[in-house]
Amino acid sequence: MNKLGFIFLCFTGMFFQNSLAQSFADDQSVTQQVLQELNRERSLLSQNLEFRIKEIDSKISNLDESIQNTNSSAEKVEKLLERVKFLEERQEEIDKNTISVYKYNYSSAVLNLASMEREIKPLNLFNASREFYATLDQVSNPMHYEGYQEWFGEFRKFIEDEKKNDARLSALSHILNVTGDLAQGTPFTGMFAGTVFDGIGSFINSLGWGDKKLKQQSTEMLKLTTTVAQFTHDKDLIETEWESINKNLDELKELQEKAMQENLVQILGIDPTEFDRNFTNETDAKKRTQYILDISKIAENKIAEEKAKNPENWKQDYHDQMIAVQNLKIRFGTITFRILENLKKYDSLIKKYENDEYLKTKIADLKTKLNVVRNSFESTFNPQEYIKASNEMYVVE
Repeated sequence: MNKLGFIFLCFTGMFFQNSLAQSFADDQSVTQQVLQELNRERSLLSQNLEFRIKEIDSKISNLDESIQNTNSSAEKVEKLLERVKFLEERQEEIDKNTISVYKYNYSSAVLNLASMEREIKPLNLFNASREFYATLDQVSNPMHYEGYQEWFGEFRKFIEDEKKNDARLSALSHILNVTGDLAQGTPFTGMFAGTVFDGIGSFINSLGWGDKKLKQQSTEMLKLTTTVAQFTHDKDLIETEWESINKNLDELKELQEKAMQENLVQILGIDPTEFDRNFTNETDAKKRTQYILDISKIAENKIAEEKAKNPENWKQDYHDQMIAVQNLKIRFGTITFRILENLKKYDSLIKKYENDEYLKTKIADLKTKLNVVRNSFESTFNPQEYIKASNEMYVVE
């Protein structure tokens, strides 16, 4: 497989699987608790608003009726002024609701943005163990099959003895010297595999009747090498997708860090070191919950200040940030979906080779470990639910 930091692999054991899933579940719990508390406050304010507006509307209606029925100009002026006062109060209540909605939505954006810091980590932590992919590499290397290394010694001796008389064997000797210990993972695929096939063919043709056993063994080793090379080719077709996924995850992380800087530091004035200590690296879910609730209060005050300073366009910057965070969340969900879909492709690879006489034992082991990887991933992430929640993360005024 490609060794360039592939983003997730199976866990070292059930403890690591469970702790990782639990960590992700705890983060989801913190998010839900904070949003529930913020939504409770918003709902109470909304109910009070509805009651106050109905009360004010009733007073305005009574004033309108009184204005219509009075003939006194002075009384009309007084009641009209009173009506204006009630209209202003009504608008103030509506403004309170708008601020409440923006407080909730912007706090949701900040919370989800901050949570992504902890949600991205589980993907990278899958890289802590290479058990599944170590097994995948073993299937791809004939040196890990019984009898191959011993036979390969005979084959290598033949190459060294005959390379002066055969340019192809000389080239094969050179590439074997360059690649070094094949047991460490030089893939038997592409040009290298073709050169090895030619060399094995020459070796078999050089053997006489007196080498019947070695010739039969060499024929079997050629079949094994060919099968392994084809398996490696099929595997590589799947693994080309991981480079793109890695790149997208790196880009997402950069955008998330940029958004954190813009929102936490520039808008809310929060010290990044303090944030890391109290949220990113905090293991106590209750403390993380309270810290985010404290930040929501800061957000509420900032929104109120911005509205007072810029009553016409105060919403725009917050709206833009909320949309940017929502897009990041959806993008994260899309990446997890791509990961899951690419994992499923290994099922077809395993099914193709699970009955092969040379590979079936290692393929059975590979199948077991793939199930561990996929089950662990699916128990931690649910891409469809994550994307759905991202689309529904804000309330409407």
